Amino acid sequence: MDVSLNPYVRGLKNILRMHIRKVNCSEWEQVPIPSSVRAIVALNLHSYGSGRDPWGKLKPEYLEKRGFVEADVADGLLEIFGLKQGWHASFVMVELISAKHIAQAAAIRLEVRGGEWKNSYMQMDGEPWKQPLSRDFSTVVEIKREPFQSLMVSGE
Repeated sequence: MDVSLNPYVRGLKNILRMHIRKVNCSEWEQVPIPSSVRAIVALNLHSYGSGRDPWGKLKPEYLEKRGFVEADVADGLLEIFGLKQGWHASFVMVELISAKHIAQAAAIRLEVRGGEWKNSYMQMDGEPWKQPLSRDFSTVVEIKREPFQSLMVSGE
């Protein structure tokens, strides 16, 4: 059997390591990726995919139990969640269920191991790209908030 066709071997947890950095912390913490997750999404907004809210409106008890805070665009946190199979993503996008909540963090570092895979498909700000992967080395993608720089131009 061709192992690249086996969904359990192809699972993200087999090719991706995810680390997060919490607010006011300089240390990176590895976060396990659930075996059912096929896509990772990191948002700093409430909306994704044409205005949907995949993080959802979570109950205070759930937030406290998981160590999360209510999502807010101004809090400097990324909401990191996973999408499972296609049916799960479809239900999330029509807001019947919420996504698989993974973490909230000030920064996220994704380490993608290529091996047999030549590319990883990624998207940022709605723009997709095919990220080449090395057979021998990991590709690291780091997402973090940068201070907003305002530019004022005066007309004469």
